Amino acid sequence: RRRLGGLFCLAVFCLGFLSGKAVTLRVMKYGTRNPQVQAAAGFGSEGNDMVPGSQREASDVKNSGWNLLLVNREHPLPSEFTVTLESVGEGHQVDQRIASDLLDMLEDGKKAGCDILIVSSFRTMKKQTQLYEQKVKQMKSQGYTQERAEEEAGKIVAVPGTSEHQSGLAVDLADAGYTTLDERQQQTDSYQWLVRHCAEYGFILRYPNDKTGITGIIYEPWHFRYVGKEAATEIMEREICLEEYLGYSE
Repeated sequence: RRRLGGLFCLAVFCLGFLSGKAVTLRVMKYGTRNPQVQAAAGFGSEGNDMVPGSQREASDVKNSGWNLLLVNREHPLPSEFTVTLESVGEGHQVDQRIASDLLDMLEDGKKAGCDILIVSSFRTMKKQTQLYEQKVKQMKSQGYTQERAEEEAGKIVAVPGTSEHQSGLAVDLADAGYTTLDERQQQTDSYQWLVRHCAEYGFILRYPNDKTGITGIIYEPWHFRYVGKEAATEIMEREICLEEYLGYSE
């Protein structure tokens, strides 16, 4: 009887060990923000939510300032979100806290011989919805099903409620000599100047070409986002995206 009891305890111990091992492996492979799963896997407060090479924990996002607000499909704007806007000319508005830095950047670019135009700035929910629905309609006209059209459209025009333009912290910028928002924008003098100097004014190239798997958005050499000078400098120097800087990745 003692022998059977001992075998039973050994079996329970092995099962518990293997279960814990499985949880650990699962978290290590995919990552998690669930503290219960982290605890079961033996992680402390840092968990496994760190992006390789990142200095920042995902939990830090909750304590981040307004300038590091993460807006994407997984992190839509809060329902209570509001923003105080300021005009930056030509009918465009942005969060008043970034207006001065934005205008300084455009002015200094002009002094360097680059005529940089704001093509898009703050958008209301109504405007974002219109743009998204137009893109979905366009995709359907190309033969996509409704579900696939919505999925593909969301890679080009953010789903309403998940667009940085609705935060007032993002602008689409183009060279006055080429205002089409496509990949050719990267060949303009304005883009070349912006990508070298934007961090000096607190801005980053938000959707780099090699980060679409993380951002969920196509390469946009025209979309610049304000994050503050300290964060912008690190992000641009390390050639990472905002999700990686904040500790989130797909």
